[in-house]
Amino acid sequence: MPIDFDIFSGLGNILFFLFILTVLVFVHELGHFLAARHFKIHVEEFGIGFPPRAVGFVKDRHGKWHTFFGGKAPPAEELGGPRTIYSLNWLPIGGFIRPAGEDNPNVPNGLASASKTARFVVLAAGSTFNLLFALIVFTVAFRLGWPDRVTVADIAPQSPAEASGLRPGDIILSANGTEVHYPQQISRIVYANLGRPIEFVIERNNQPLTLRVTPRTEWPKGQGPMGISMGRAMVTDYTWPEAAGRAVREIYFQLEEMVLLPGRLLRGEMPIEAARPIGIVGMNDLTTAAVETAREINQLFPVLQMIGLISVALGITNLLPLPALDGGRIMFVLIEAIRGRRVDPAREGLVHLVGMVMLLMLMAIITYQDIVNPIIPR
Repeated sequence: MPIDFDIFSGLGNILFFLFILTVLVFVHELGHFLAARHFKIHVEEFGIGFPPRAVGFVKDRHGKWHTFFGGKAPPAEELGGPRTIYSLNWLPIGGFIRPAGEDNPNVPNGLASASKTARFVVLAAGSTFNLLFALIVFTVAFRLGWPDRVTVADIAPQSPAEASGLRPGDIILSANGTEVHYPQQISRIVYANLGRPIEFVIERNNQPLTLRVTPRTEWPKGQGPMGISMGRAMVTDYTWPEAAGRAVREIYFQLEEMVLLPGRLLRGEMPIEAARPIGIVGMNDLTTAAVETAREINQLFPVLQMIGLISVALGITNLLPLPALDGGRIMFVLIEAIRGRRVDPAREGLVHLVGMVMLLMLMAIITYQDIVNPIIPR
């Protein structure tokens, strides 16, 4: 369907990226917030953007909303007790929640004083919401149209692919009985069967055809074991249930790729440059490229794909067992459950503080690399 991409370019690429990032962080923090409310954990503030605070909203015990500007909120005594502040902040990147007693178990109705189950759920809820949001985005993307089939784009002369009868334009439906939707699937199957025949089911002129290709164990530079380059074919006829099913598979595929990445690098199946971490600058470059691609092909999927991928990455990254991240805090909850007593809150707080400093240093290094060695040449 025709799409007016001026809604993106009109905002400017950077503003559009900041909007996407803010939405995704808002979804993440909303997960924490709703889980905390479920377990009666007091949340002192739920903010969009980062301080300094521009404007805040708070409701008193009578249900009346109060608006205030700047950092000074109405005293709790005037509101009838501790209340949650909802704020808009001046730095338009992401958002946050501030639960009471995050590191102090002596604060009543605080996070640290809650049960292990409550703390685990609250900490995991942010990433869970990011994955659910990605599921929604991917479902819409598959329903509207997604390049969900792998095609043979080109074939090298005197290669196993040429000898088997493969032709440019063939659509690969399956390999050794595995339904194919991603070029990476074919690469994994090929590299696992070097020197052994692989049965491909392809579609040619709307008709299925079965071919056997035996990947070579040695190949000329610039060619792969089969001697093909791959492309993608658009699928636009998924029903909503089918689109939801493919969205689940897409999230699983992204998680699978993260787990298998180290092995693929060690086996030389992909260049190490393709696995470099990126920060906000790199994500902005990829989002800009996605918008430009969407404009060129008049399809929305590149933008939706990028939003979904960032949401998945945000959710999974936050679950890594690293200090200062949600996964690091979950690790301390699990340690407490195993040993039967909690780690001293002061020591845990120090670990998270050191972890935060190290993460900020790492982010600075990654951002520097994004600027001097951009992932997409400028």
